[in-house]
Amino acid sequence: MSWKKLTAIAGTAAVAVGIAACGSGGSSGDAGSMQVMMFPSVAYRLPVIVAQEKGFFTDEGVTINVIAQPNNLQGIQALEATKSHAGLMGTSTFAQGIQAGSQVQAFCGGIDVTQSSIVAPAGSPLPSVSEGASPDEVFAAIKGRKVGAQTPVGSGFQVMLDGALAEGGATDLTWVNVGGSNSVTQASLQNGSVDVAQSSPSGTQQLVGTGSAKELIYLPDHSELYGQMYGSPWVGPTAWLRDNPDTAKGFCNATATALEYIKDPANRDEVRQISMKDSGITDEKVADAVLATYERGYSADLAADVIQRTFDKYVELGIVKPEPPLDASELVNTVGR
Repeated sequence: MSWKKLTAIAGTAAVAVGIAACGSGGSSGDAGSMQVMMFPSVAYRLPVIVAQEKGFFTDEGVTINVIAQPNNLQGIQALEATKSHAGLMGTSTFAQGIQAGSQVQAFCGGIDVTQSSIVAPAGSPLPSVSEGASPDEVFAAIKGRKVGAQTPVGSGFQVMLDGALAEGGATDLTWVNVGGSNSVTQASLQNGSVDVAQSSPSGTQQLVGTGSAKELIYLPDHSELYGQMYGSPWVGPTAWLRDNPDTAKGFCNATATALEYIKDPANRDEVRQISMKDSGITDEKVADAVLATYERGYSADLAADVIQRTFDKYVELGIVKPEPPLDASELVNTVGR
């Protein structure tokens, strides 16, 4: 069976962190400074946080200001609402925002797979791949159940998750937007608001590692689109990228250096502590499980041909519209990388 949809990494509650006046979503008057929108506590933050901690941004002449992404808005809407210069979002959300008229470009790589899992309450009788069930059995068991989505119903992330589950045989679903907050996902599972929920690193590892949930299936391992189409690039306003190419390039360079630092075994103890401090994880085994997700899937580089292939597949599957056309040669700004 072919699993044909994709979801995207998502986030958590909207609490602004360290908001500063970095200009609008267009040009910035502060050379070298930028506002970066990220969900609190999620794994994709780590390269940015490590780059801050180790001075890699300073080395590139870049100063960043972090603001929390609202979880009730799609990625590009949130980018515009917060007047940020960079936000990590699923390629589908990026494409849909472009077709809705937003003037943005992908400018830096992030996650080239979509690291989403379906989790259930700990002790749930639902089958799990890790317990020996087949993907078909897992999807069949989800059929007709209440599913917690990380983004609003009708958003690109949710529509693609719905399609992915339907392709696997999980139809007749009732959708509930639980957002990306680990605590809300846990509470929703425990109080029966949902039967299963979408989860992403580091939420998945924390829920499973603390015994609050069990992972039923890791979608990139059982879906062509989750594992082979480009997952989530860093996206910024076209006008800002045009006017601040050196800052944008410095951001990519610093996160690339941070990724190398994270992957170096010699830095494991230090990186673990940085990760635990940022994510709120208190169990070192859980933290190590999160760090293991960096062994594949992360890259600061971004190729237009990969994004174009992903766009084309989304059009084929009806995830995005054929018109207006999506031209990666215009929508990917590699800022020198």
